[in-house]
Amino acid sequence: MEEVRLTDSLFKKFVEYFYKLTGISIKDYKKYLLESRLLKFVGPEKKFRDFETYYKALISDKQGELVREFINTLTTNWTFFFREEVHFNFLKNYLKEKINIEPYIRLWSAGCSTGEEAYSMAICCFEVLNNPFLYDLKILATDISLDVLKVAYQGVYHYNRMLKGSIEDRILKKYFIFDKENKDFIVKDEVKSLVSFRYLNLMDDYPFKKKFDVVFLRNVLIYFDNNEKEYILSKIFPYVKDGGYVILGLSESLVGISHPFKMLKNSIYQKV
Repeated sequence: MEEVRLTDSLFKKFVEYFYKLTGISIKDYKKYLLESRLLKFVGPEKKFRDFETYYKALISDKQGELVREFINTLTTNWTFFFREEVHFNFLKNYLKEKINIEPYIRLWSAGCSTGEEAYSMAICCFEVLNNPFLYDLKILATDISLDVLKVAYQGVYHYNRMLKGSIEDRILKKYFIFDKENKDFIVKDEVKSLVSFRYLNLMDDYPFKKKFDVVFLRNVLIYFDNNEKEYILSKIFPYVKDGGYVILGLSESLVGISHPFKMLKNSIYQKV
């Protein structure tokens, strides 16, 4: 049986179309990754016999289902609770200092994936404030993938996924319900109620009415080239409070990137 392969010319077409949809650049060296992921749709006994047939169907998709699957397949989503704990400690300190000074607190998990980051932020609010509902405090969590947003909204995580991080037993018992039959940890409703999950493409217009205190933009900009990184940071800037913060992943750097924020410490930037 002849092996289905992705030609260089078609790879470029897929990359250009994905960029048009999301603003995310896929580098040439990731051709194998793109090909391997799209093979779920292409090949003998698959929906499309070859990549060219799939591409033509994709760009003429009127219902949007193929486009949704395409985006979900190519956006990597890997996260866990309290990943890079230093950032959550920073958030706790911010809440302690500002909760009785600021008229309202707004937090944003941009590129929230399956929700672990946003729920970790919500748990921080409970840990510091005991009862966050006494304050005007809300968390927005956004992503470009509808599939991961569905998982995030449900807030159900299998035992194996919880092993990725270093979440304390005390936290598990206090903020989750354990389903023994399915071995799932279910985020409690009170934690869920602090978070609103929404679809958002960071390259599109932002519908925000209030400014954010802290924006978690962690491990998101790595998918964009330098021009797009600058564009996104300049777009976010007006929606951050004066003195507010944007937090990147610990392994990320804005060296060589023009942006309006001041670096406070590694991965933490302030609007001054």
